[in-house]
Amino acid sequence: MLKYFSIVLLTQIGVTFMLLIILLYALFAGSFTLSKAILNYTTPTFLVGIRMLIAGTILLSYQYFHPQQQFQFKRKHLWYYAQITLFGIYFTYILRFWGLKYMPSSKASFLYNLSPFLSSYYSYLFFKEKITRKQWLGLAIGFIGLIPMLISTSPSEQAIGEWGYLSWPELAVILAVALHSYSWIIVRKLVREKSYSPMMINGISMASGGLLALFTSFVVEDTMRPVSNLGTFVVLLGLIILISNIICHNLYGFLLKKYSATFLSFAGFMSPLFTALYGWLFLHETITWHFYLAAVIVFIGLLLFYQDEFKEQDEFPPDSAFFESESLKQ
Repeated sequence: MLKYFSIVLLTQIGVTFMLLIILLYALFAGSFTLSKAILNYTTPTFLVGIRMLIAGTILLSYQYFHPQQQFQFKRKHLWYYAQITLFGIYFTYILRFWGLKYMPSSKASFLYNLSPFLSSYYSYLFFKEKITRKQWLGLAIGFIGLIPMLISTSPSEQAIGEWGYLSWPELAVILAVALHSYSWIIVRKLVREKSYSPMMINGISMASGGLLALFTSFVVEDTMRPVSNLGTFVVLLGLIILISNIICHNLYGFLLKKYSATFLSFAGFMSPLFTALYGWLFLHETITWHFYLAAVIVFIGLLLFYQDEFKEQDEFPPDSAFFESESLKQ
């Protein structure tokens, strides 16, 4: 009898954790929907500036007052921070929000599925990490899976124009993913080799990137009223920060105690599925067959890619710490 109750209890605990993973990516997906909605009331550059400045300030304040011994910065590492600020925050999020403004939120979220593929490729280039044949096959299938999404272009994307077979918003989001994945490599270098706290790195890069974006907005966008409806803007911005920067951040860190960063990254495939649902429900976006076909192909690619990863434990704990703070960037 005791054995039976133990099995039932363990099963319930396992189900609870899996539900928390689903909740995590359901909330992550909401950041794309909220960002799409808030862009109706402000410009992409101003949104990047105000959101990242607030998020960076929160991180640095926590870092300064709580684990004070980790609050460190050395001038000789300024070039690393400059790359993370420019490529991981400034250009990445301006391009991401600009592209999101003209394409369905589900499509933008889906294109971010490129991130684990590109990050692994960068790790192969810069860290000489081994990529198996099965992973190369997964990479190839994953990229092929993007084709159905890229051949479906919304009217707003077409109005902006195209370069070859890709719309400018598509190119913007793809470039944003590539820059974001590259910045991750720099962060890993600072965490592994320079012993910086991931929260410290993100705090500095977000705050400085936010200030740079606000300055750019003031100079380039030439508007004294960057927000058209202050009340709605504040509510949506507050929701984004609450969901992405507080709830998801802590929930991700909690789940890392139970699951590996590899597994949680693979589970991130649920995010564009939830984004598509939210886009259909709240933004009246149409989900075409291109999305479903691409989702199936990319899932197969991810499954092949991560099969070898699941056979091993994560070798470098700092990566898990970085994944925890990475949730602040959603």
